[in-house]
Amino acid sequence: MRYIIYISIFLAAVFLTSSFIPKFKPIFGVKTVVIDAGHGGKDPGCHGAKYKEKDVALAVSLKLGAYIEENFKDVKVVYTRKTDVFLELQQRAEIANKAKADLFICIHCNSACYRDKKLKKDICKDEVAGAETYVMGIKNEQGKLDVAKRENSAILLEDNYVQKYDGFDPNSDESYIIMSMFTDTYLNQSLSFAQKVQKQYKTKAGRVDKGVKRASLWVLWRTYMPSVLTEIGFLTNPEEEQFLGSAKGQDYIASSLFRAFREYKDEVEGTVKKYDDNFEKQESYKLSKEDSLEVAELRKALKPSVKEEDTKDSVLVKDEKVVDKKEEDKKEIKKDEKKEVVEKKEVDVKAAPIVYKVQIASSDKKIPLDSDKFKGVEKPGEYQDKGIYKYTAGEYSKQEDAVRLQALLRKQGFKDAFVIAMQDGKRIPLK
Repeated sequence: MRYIIYISIFLAAVFLTSSFIPKFKPIFGVKTVVIDAGHGGKDPGCHGAKYKEKDVALAVSLKLGAYIEENFKDVKVVYTRKTDVFLELQQRAEIANKAKADLFICIHCNSACYRDKKLKKDICKDEVAGAETYVMGIKNEQGKLDVAKRENSAILLEDNYVQKYDGFDPNSDESYIIMSMFTDTYLNQSLSFAQKVQKQYKTKAGRVDKGVKRASLWVLWRTYMPSVLTEIGFLTNPEEEQFLGSAKGQDYIASSLFRAFREYKDEVEGTVKKYDDNFEKQESYKLSKEDSLEVAELRKALKPSVKEEDTKDSVLVKDEKVVDKKEEDKKEIKKDEKKEVVEKKEVDVKAAPIVYKVQIASSDKKIPLDSDKFKGVEKPGEYQDKGIYKYTAGEYSKQEDAVRLQALLRKQGFKDAFVIAMQDGKRIPLK
């Protein structure tokens, strides 16, 4: 009963405060992008044996911005910070909203550490690796909630944060319950960009793909545009720390983000372009002998990794499945066999025709195609991608017909509608 009263009071404050009223705008193109380097100044973020999150995030942010400015003269790049300064979370969101940005990219590094209550010190799992990208979420499973609490904890370094954030407490589960009541109008576009980012991390930067996830992150909640927070790797993993701390590694991450941005821009604007640049010639990252030597040194500097049974009290460690190597090898053999069958089938069977549709919505819950949400929509359809239901309109053999429908749908209220290509029931790149 006490929590219900607190929630009611908080909601009343939210709706009575004009600063909380979203100023949504339709997304017809990508002309302004805001790049937010996480942490900074007195807030170092997480760290490994050698590098700090605030420094790595800033280096990657500046490289990404430079790539966009160099290749897209029509796009304005706004940085929340270009030096080692402390910025409040509220300021970061205000910069993006004031710039009327079409996309917000928040760059962070990850940590796999937890507080050992008995030893009264932090213990890190140095084998946890991979990159993951977050969009604003309405679900708060424990693993994701822990990430949200860690990234939102920068609020505690601010003066008068209780008054400034209307009572929001980054360590309180109740605050996240309230936050989760608000849905993200730009979820569809945010998910689309996040998925492109993860694909590029895996194929071009050689990162372990930890997927697209949803969590209640304050800076994403208060930005009124498609927004993502990307964790580019674990500084507590010696190999990833060496990669993220090196100029070469930062180039790979920044160019991966740039490729994702380029794909996303083309998708939103309904264009198909061919690019001839150095990014396409870049091979997937591999450790050199020099890198391996430095990784060995970093591993010595880190504390010993903790046993699985000691992680019960963890608040930051994400669950990692331990798989027997022999079982993993068997799975790989089966995958290869399946791949051969599929490749043979593709040779024998004529490829299905490519059709163009307009994607209008995404949801983590199934929506009936005869729902009022799709009332008046031409030929509504559905497909699944990584557990997310995605909904489309129309079906054409020519892309220009889908572009015309896209313009019509945006006028009807589907402001983040965009054109996609599909073949045999699966989405394929527009290129």
